[in-house]
Amino acid sequence: MHISNWMALLQRQSRANEPITWNEMVVGYDFGLLSPVDIQAWAVSHGFHGEASERFTRLEGEALDRFEECLWEACRECTGKLPRPGGTRWSAAQDRWRLALIQDALQAELSSEALAIILESIWERVGCPEDMVGLWRSSAPWEKRRATVDYGALHDFLRKRQKDEEDLVPA
Repeated sequence: MHISNWMALLQRQSRANEPITWNEMVVGYDFGLLSPVDIQAWAVSHGFHGEASERFTRLEGEALDRFEECLWEACRECTGKLPRPGGTRWSAAQDRWRLALIQDALQAELSSEALAIILESIWERVGCPEDMVGLWRSSAPWEKRRATVDYGALHDFLRKRQKDEEDLVPA
């Protein structure tokens, strides 16, 4: 099975046996983490059946111009619903991506400055929830200061998000 580096990171940083779902696929695509090939390979490996799913997995060449539309149709066919920005499914998938990216960065041996830069790039790429503001301080060339991480705030953030995630009833 083809598995992208982003999907491998998400799976590695998820709770044991927590499957990657259509929600993470749609959100991962929207945030530019997953390519059409990644998502099609995932769908094929899971053996989804149905007219929309089969049409989706066979897209290639110029037909890929309709990828997003077909992704939504396949997701709706398989789950009965679509994650939408601001909705519960979307927010849960967004949080899952954010937590996975942050946890992966924390496992690397990074300086406070490097981690701060990564946190800011995660914030910019995977949405900008206000709850992440204050986890780092950006560098400002005109102030000649280095980017830094507030490790206490970061660990409090992770604990809170993980608790919130555990309290959610799967939708």
